[in-house]
Amino acid sequence: MQNSDFETSPSGQLVPTLYGQLAFMPNPLPPTLDLGKLALRLGEAGQKLGELKGACRRLINPYILIRPLQRLEAQTSSAMEDTHTTADELVMTEAGIDQAPSHEAREVSNYIKALAHSVSALKTLPISGRLLKQAHEKLLKDVARDRGADKQPGEYARDQNMIGARLLRDPAERLASARFIPPPPARKQEAMAALEAYINRENAPSAGFLIDLALVHYQFETIHPFADGNGRIGRMLLSLMPVAAGILEMPVLYMSPELEDRKADYIDLMYGVSSRGNWEDWIAFFLDTLCRSCERTTRTIDQVLELHERYHREAQAISRSNNIGRLVDMLFETPAVRVSDVVARVGITDAAARNLLRQLTEIGILREAKIYYPTAWIAAELIEVSRP
Repeated sequence: MQNSDFETSPSGQLVPTLYGQLAFMPNPLPPTLDLGKLALRLGEAGQKLGELKGACRRLINPYILIRPLQRLEAQTSSAMEDTHTTADELVMTEAGIDQAPSHEAREVSNYIKALAHSVSALKTLPISGRLLKQAHEKLLKDVARDRGADKQPGEYARDQNMIGARLLRDPAERLASARFIPPPPARKQEAMAALEAYINRENAPSAGFLIDLALVHYQFETIHPFADGNGRIGRMLLSLMPVAAGILEMPVLYMSPELEDRKADYIDLMYGVSSRGNWEDWIAFFLDTLCRSCERTTRTIDQVLELHERYHREAQAISRSNNIGRLVDMLFETPAVRVSDVVARVGITDAAARNLLRQLTEIGILREAKIYYPTAWIAAELIEVSRP
């Protein structure tokens, strides 16, 4: 790490770590900010978030939106860590149809499970180390050893983390080559406790929530508490915090697609906070990214609602049975199904389920995938609708 970049930083201090190297320990939040520079962006971001909240209220069943968004978030957040899978493969893994998914598909599916678990856990837990550790454990559950299974799932890292290090055999040389060295293990608990206290402080002004979101995300990524999965857990925080704070009623703020588009800027601007205290530049970038994310999600809501109405209209045109409408609703939660799934969810016989699947296939809502056993049916257009 280039220590000279951080020697006079107003955002933290250099502290000793392994092999005679120095690590960066961020100061507790909040920093001193010039909010005047951010006033216009704050106003626009607040407006976009309000529009997103209003759009969500048009949803009778929020799951017809949340599931597609979570899949997209899981894919793009994982892609930022060089873990890639297709939308079809992810849906098949999530539905349990693909009995031998790739390591990548399992990892991305784990992200959805970790996110869903965390949203549910917010009913009884605040944003806390305990909640994040639970999410981390689910994120790395049953992944391959070389993809994080040996990285202490559900625990803070016991070894020194490093970012941007060269793949050198000697650990001292590898650490010395790192672009950034987060706090040493002995200081991580201290830093995370301070962050947790800041998130859950009393009388936090709701008007400053968007600033808090940017500050907390930077702080978590800088602390880098886990041995692996920090980027994904940090971006998951962006979805959880608005729900925990009552800013959004459901988890619909997913910023990974927009952050992926500007990944280099995202990394460099956080580095600029650590090295030079450039908070305003980072927050401006964050708010611009949040605006684009809200706009994309609002468009997706319109598209999903339009598709939902069209599917119901087309299904009712070929059948008077209420069951076909129930199957259409089921597809928006699980766009890949088998006969047994329809029997269990809709409450009909095997023959009736096959008939409904055949009817929706004939009008193009479903596509039969005989490569799986038992045969699966896929709502391909629905899988596509949430993509940027």
